[in-house]
Amino acid sequence: MTPGPRRKLGRNVGVMTRELIFETADGIEVDSREGYEVTRKRVLFEEVLLVTIHRTVGVPYVVVMAVATLLFGGLTLIFQFSVSEPGAALTFAILAFPFLIALIVRLALKLDFVTVFGRRSKAVLRFAVNKRRAREAYGHICSRAREVQRSIEPAPAETVAAEEPPLPPAPE
Repeated sequence: MTPGPRRKLGRNVGVMTRELIFETADGIEVDSREGYEVTRKRVLFEEVLLVTIHRTVGVPYVVVMAVATLLFGGLTLIFQFSVSEPGAALTFAILAFPFLIALIVRLALKLDFVTVFGRRSKAVLRFAVNKRRAREAYGHICSRAREVQRSIEPAPAETVAAEEPPLPPAPE
C-alpha cells in the first residue's frame, strides 16, 4: 500500500472487470477487480511516456442496444398490427423505450477515454457523460507528469566554450 492520500481520478468498467483509478504522490494506481481477484498496478509519473484523450462510440454497446430496440420494437409492431393486441404492444413499446434512449444518448455523447502509458503498464479512465471531467483529468495528469519529470532531470552541465581554431586564410 502506498503511503499518503489517494485521490480518485475515475474508473473503467468492462464486462468482467472493474477498475478504480487513483492518483498518489508518485503516480497513478489502478485497482482492478476480476471476479474475486484484486490486482494493483502503478504508472509512476516519472515513467509516463504518453497520455492520450480520445472519444469513441463503443460499437458493441451500440449493437446490443440497437438489437434490443429492434427486437422489442418489432414485437410492438407485430402485436399492434398483426395480432391487434394493444395491451401487449404497449408493453413491448415500454420495454423498447429505455434501450432506444440509451442508444441515442451513446450516439450523441460518446465515451471519452484518457489513457496513461508507462514503461511497464498503463491506466485507462473512461468518462461516459462528464466530458469536462475527462479534459480536467487529462490536463492534470499531463501537468503532474511533466512536473515530476522536470524535477528529476539532471541540471544541464555548464558547457565550457572551447576555443575554436582560427580559420584558414581565404584563397585568392
